[in-house]
Amino acid sequence: GFQPNPLGLDWALPLASEPVKRQWLDTASLPDEDEVIPLVGLVSGEDDTVHPISAIIKHRCAAFRGAIDVWIGQVAPAMELDDAFCARQLLVRGAVWCLREKGLVDDGAQRAVFAALDRAARPTPLPENLTYKPEPRSWGDTFLPKSNLPARRLLVVEGAGMSAEDRVAVACLQGLTSRTQPRIWLQFWGGPQFWLDWHVEKGYIDGYDRVEDWRDLFRQFRDSFRGAVVPDPALYRGNLLAANVAACEDLILATPELAEALGIPVKIDLRGRFATYADGLEWIWQTYRSRLNRHLCNYAHPDRLANGAFAYDVQWRGVMLWPCGPVDGTKPGADMLREKAVVARIMSELAPNSPVMGFPYGGHGVGLGEVSGVALASRYAKPLVCTDHLANLSVMSGVRVEQLRQSRPGPPPALQRDKIYIAMALSDGDNQNCWMHFMKRYIEHPRFGEFPLAFGMGPVMADLMPGVAQWYLEQGGPGTEFLADVSGVGYIQPQNYGTAFADRDAVLSGFLDWTRRYLARMDMRTLRTVRGSDDLLARYAAAMPDLHSLFADMGRYSGHEGIANLTYTLPDGMPVFRAVTSWRHGTGSVPKEIREQVGDVRPAFVNAFLHCWTYKNLDLIAALYDNRPADWVFVTPAHLATLYRQARDKGWIGGGREAAAP
Repeated sequence: GFQPNPLGLDWALPLASEPVKRQWLDTASLPDEDEVIPLVGLVSGEDDTVHPISAIIKHRCAAFRGAIDVWIGQVAPAMELDDAFCARQLLVRGAVWCLREKGLVDDGAQRAVFAALDRAARPTPLPENLTYKPEPRSWGDTFLPKSNLPARRLLVVEGAGMSAEDRVAVACLQGLTSRTQPRIWLQFWGGPQFWLDWHVEKGYIDGYDRVEDWRDLFRQFRDSFRGAVVPDPALYRGNLLAANVAACEDLILATPELAEALGIPVKIDLRGRFATYADGLEWIWQTYRSRLNRHLCNYAHPDRLANGAFAYDVQWRGVMLWPCGPVDGTKPGADMLREKAVVARIMSELAPNSPVMGFPYGGHGVGLGEVSGVALASRYAKPLVCTDHLANLSVMSGVRVEQLRQSRPGPPPALQRDKIYIAMALSDGDNQNCWMHFMKRYIEHPRFGEFPLAFGMGPVMADLMPGVAQWYLEQGGPGTEFLADVSGVGYIQPQNYGTAFADRDAVLSGFLDWTRRYLARMDMRTLRTVRGSDDLLARYAAAMPDLHSLFADMGRYSGHEGIANLTYTLPDGMPVFRAVTSWRHGTGSVPKEIREQVGDVRPAFVNAFLHCWTYKNLDLIAALYDNRPADWVFVTPAHLATLYRQARDKGWIGGGREAAAP
């Protein structure tokens, strides 16, 4: 900060939660006549110059003579409480000061406003310095809960002709009945039919019957619920509050009209109960924390309840929550910053190394967003399992496949000194939704198997959808490898994981132990991380010494440049293949970035990250193979690791680089 300053800013004003590195005001770009009054400064690491990142600009140039700007820049770059406090202080003080400069308020009014702002309560920090207390899962020794074996014949509910309210009610019934035995399959969209038939083919169920009138289910399973809970339709996310009540009170979430039509008595009516979603969520936590599951929560988008995915949370009483973002934060009862604080407190009180399901992004500005949502969950040691569209987990998780096996690769090609060896590794396999339809298209393509290809896959498929995982592993031949996506047993940001805990190392060790166990269950020999320093990668290597290598980074965003800095060996001998490619240039990224990063180095060993939303069909990947230069050799990740070790042993490449010991 700069003292004194016209806005009365105090040195104690909290600055941005993240260092502001990208932008400051270049005063040289302004006309000489303009006056710049610095407010907040950033010291340049190059020359110790203090640059204004927030300032008042009095325009005296001909173009804007008399205009006044209060430029806050990137003082508040993230959705953090301190950021919001700082931004509000700057905005209000700046507006009042501009009015004073224009003669629209007097000195006394300005002093009164500034004094009130000086007294404003500072934001309470998010929970931190937590005690790590490992505790067993309430459901047993699996990362995610598994249902009892499903009924031999399932009841299939077709979604056609049903309203959103109808589908929500049936999903509640699926969750409640599955506590005893999964019996209802929700056919709310086209994808699950194949998988329903696959479960019959493998003998996990004998067959199924299509329900002629879904309303009959509420009479057939009347003993599974006590009545109905009515959500507040006027409150954004009122349905989520009601879903938590339904899970804890054994109720069906329904409108009054639907409850009456089904003959279900209304036990709890939440209409008009809460002024804000944050009020309601705090009440949910205070009232039901002893009944809600300490090992499970869900970023549950309120508009997606009708797809039926939340039935699994009803079954296991997982906490369903949705902190809003800047766009849906304008809806009735929303308060973006307060909600984030409430969600942080709930996550801090749930058991560490337990999953958060769903997904924190619902469109631009809707929800926390992927990066911020995963950062918050990582802070409180909650690995994300992306399931926001995934119905029938209550049924599929009841299947038992104790050990899943991948096809064994044949011998690698002969090592040659003048070649570039490339392992193409497709994302976004941590997205459990994708395995129902999107990923299936690659496998069913007529050219699948012609060339080596690796798929990232979320290891918790072993819990949630073992029958689905089994199909994929059975289809993959010697040229197909499945690696763990992304960062381990769940989606985390390794650099942020467990940072709210006093003993972060113990928290991370617990996560890595779960990861080791689930890679063994899925017969996986490598994993992909989201970034991660070499120190963190060394922790992974120490926890899982049987891995053949580490495939680091979701795209080339690590800051590393050049193949020598992207492919190397950790001190313990573990090969690291950081992503050489990204999606910066669309489908041209792979050939362009391989050429740029490899240069004249031979032999070279390349982790070719393939962004699945860019290379969204196998034709695009096949074109890479068909148009490969003569010195490119495509291999599996396992073969890449083997060939790299051979080249290292021959002295053809360097031995590695420095990294901290685990």
